[in-house]
Amino acid sequence: MKGKRNWRIIPVLVIVLIAVSVGGYFVGENIASSRYQAQRGKDILLNRSAWDGLGEIEGPIYVTGHKSPDSDTVGSAIAYAALLRALGYDAQPVVLGSVNHETQYILDAAKLDAPPLLEDASGRNMALVDHSEYLQSADGLQDAHIISIIDHHGDGTVQTGNQLIYDARPLGATATIIWLRYRDAGLSPDQQTALVMMGAILSDTKNLQAEKTTFADREALRELSGIAGISDTDAFYNEMYKALLSYEGMTDEEIYFSDYKEYETEGRKYGIACMKVYDEESAKDLAERMKALFPPVLASTGMEMAFVKVSISHDDLSIAYLVPSDDAAAEVLEAAFGETAVFDGTSYVITPSVSRKTVMVPAITDYLKAHPEE
Repeated sequence: MKGKRNWRIIPVLVIVLIAVSVGGYFVGENIASSRYQAQRGKDILLNRSAWDGLGEIEGPIYVTGHKSPDSDTVGSAIAYAALLRALGYDAQPVVLGSVNHETQYILDAAKLDAPPLLEDASGRNMALVDHSEYLQSADGLQDAHIISIIDHHGDGTVQTGNQLIYDARPLGATATIIWLRYRDAGLSPDQQTALVMMGAILSDTKNLQAEKTTFADREALRELSGIAGISDTDAFYNEMYKALLSYEGMTDEEIYFSDYKEYETEGRKYGIACMKVYDEESAKDLAERMKALFPPVLASTGMEMAFVKVSISHDDLSIAYLVPSDDAAAEVLEAAFGETAVFDGTSYVITPSVSRKTVMVPAITDYLKAHPEE
């Protein structure tokens, strides 16, 4: 009988031991969670302290992307201005030109108006997104107070003697960098802001298919689409792309400047205009029209040379038609792409298509540095 009583005690001891272990586990978990929360709170304060270092900022901060605004430049301006307001600053997004059809589709989906036009940055507090080139930025920027630059391109010509918030990362979209800055500040964008950020990332990464798409871009899109309430981002991108391909109601000059950027290397200024079409017949037609447009646009912009990239990118089709403005521009393209491109009399045709940001600009820059004007 005595042995039997001992066996009855064993289950009770097991239960007690399990209870102690489980209790200890949860206590440990609570301690770990508390430590994590404390560290997270400290990290947020550390990240926000960068703004404290700038001191008092008098007057509003105008947040702008580049001229010929695209979806990333507009979405990033809206998102960064909203982040600054959440941090207690008087900030507003602005644009430096009319938005294109793709961007307008995104804004309509978000039920937002396009930001107002800024004509002169002189004397204003400025935050730049998606660019850091004077030629691409607001008139009067040399006389502005530059507060911040958030960009995913190479470092440009914009300089300031003042301290500033500078964040340049090799990600697929500037909007992704701004999403990371929201997280660093312990904040989340609202539904409308999340939607324009989502559209910006879809646009600049070509629905996450661009070569330079990163893990951060994918995670940003996943989180932002959830906040925006968009369950099918593929369908949303397809509608964006349809809008982008539409140049309905636009003159050839408006098409040329709808996605146009200017650059300067070794004192030589050039512009690159990009446009998209659905098929090769349309690409060849647009290339011919843009070739005829070069003389007046070079005269109006003051550029030494210019290039047009007409691209086709859908399904398994990826082609770029690179059109030079003159013999000097043709010499640049021949040196940069002659081994991979086929000249059809108007354009240097490359398969697959190439990026303006990561391929064309570096190639042209290298050529101009190696062949400075005498």
